[in-house]
Amino acid sequence: MLCGMEALDWPDMSEVLPALVTIVMIPLSFSIANGIALGFITYVAVKFFAGKRSDVTLGAWFLGAIFLAKFTFL
Repeated sequence: MLCGMEALDWPDMSEVLPALVTIVMIPLSFSIANGIALGFITYVAVKFFAGKRSDVTLGAWFLGAIFLAKFTFL
């Protein structure tokens, strides 16, 4: 199931870190949905703070905001 990890751009940590957060948080949270949600939030945050805002699509911004609101208010 981890064969997709070889396709990551390993030198670019702004791509690797969200994937690792997703992979680790799925079993730790006992929820696939929560792991993926944390991966989206991490992706948007890492790209934002790395100065690569143009790499983040409008859909990723939207989903990141929705998932952040989910964890903040629920």
